[in-house]
Parts: sequence; C-alpha cells; structure tokens
Amino acid sequence: DNKTSCKSNEITKMLAKVWLKTFSLIACGAFVTAASPINVTRSTCEQKSYRVYNNVGVTFMEAWRRCQWNGQRLATVSSEADSKLLEAAIGASAVKTGPWWIAGTDQGSEGNFIWISTNVAVGFGTGYEHFYPDQPDNAGGAEDCMEIGRWGGVRWNDAPCGWKQRYICEQVRSC
Repeated sequence: DNKTSCKSNEITKMLAKVWLKTFSLIACGAFVTAASPINVTRSTCEQKSYRVYNNVGVTFMEAWRRCQWNGQRLATVSSEADSKLLEAAIGASAVKTGPWWIAGTDQGSEGNFIWISTNVAVGFGTGYEHFYPDQPDNAGGAEDCMEIGRWGGVRWNDAPCGWKQRYICEQVRSC
C-alpha cells in the first residue's frame, strides 16, 4: 500500500538523518572519551586549571576518586606549559612543598606509565616527561604511582600507591 510505503520512506529518511548527525558528532569529537587518542593533542581552545588539595592525605586511588567526586580528574602534565601552570597553582596554595599525587601510574605494566585520568601513555604525542634524575626506580619493587614535588619543584617520582599524601586535581574546559 502506498501510504505504508511513504511512511516507511519517511522513517528511513529520518533514521538516516539521525545516523548522519550522530556520525558527524562522533567524527567531530563530541562523543570522544578522554581515553581516545584524538584527545591526546590539546586544541588551542582548551583551558586547564589545577586545584591543590592540602587538607588531607589519601592513597592514590582515593585521590583519583576524590577528584572525580568534585567533577575534576587527577592532574596530568603533558607539556612544559602544564608544568608551569601546575607550579603556579602550588605556589598559590597554602602548602608549597610536596609531595602530591598526580595521575601517573604503571600498575599492571612496570615502567610504562599512563595517565589514569585519560588512559593515555605518559609522553604520548608530546614526548614530555619530567621525572627527577634516576627516577622512576620502582624502589622495593612496589612504586607504581606518580607523585610530584617530593624533593621540591614540580618533578615527578614513583611512589607506593598506598602511601597517604595530598593530591592535585585538574579541570579541563573547552572554549
């Protein structure tokens, strides 16, 4: 029947438009998760800010959870610009000496650090790493989580994930 055929064609066209719009949004990155390699290179229109939490010492995973609860994520540092911004945030905080947890971990693959907040390999796409000299060293075979500022400044070190220390979260917004 002609009416059924017309309705069927209209539904098909409508579904095609929905699919096309969805595909366009995905291709443009609207539904791309933070773990996607597409987000490795930050666009020039992203704004990052750091928040230093000095009020309580927590384990690495607890720091990650607390950042999530606050609508943030555990801090990542993928460039010299990020490092300088992080240094300024620490300088503006009440406690200016570390250590603090940041998002790096090599749990599950010793020596291969990823940012737990984005699931991107540390240094991927940018080559940026900022460990203290002779670090990471996995001392005692139990250092799988990344801290910043243990010996001053904003260099990184690997530490046992169960240690309780302060932490730094980040907020990333697109313009």
